[in-house]
Amino acid sequence: MAIDYGLRKEALEEALMAGELTVESDGDRVTYRSTAEIRSAIAYCDERLAEAASSSPAPKSTLACYDPR
Repeated sequence: MAIDYGLRKEALEEALMAGELTVESDGDRVTYRSTAEIRSAIAYCDERLAEAASSSPAPKSTLACYDPR
């Protein structure tokens, strides 16, 4: 089962705005130790969503050709 990071992020943001440390999403229930942990989880979701949105990954190498004409 794939994780829906959009729904998870939404649940995290709602908990953050309500001042709650326990978040329930996709049947999972997690209690965070601080709002900083919730913010970190939101950033993680943002990273996963950005990766999924990019159509092609960044190149890992570059090829250069030399033509001595």
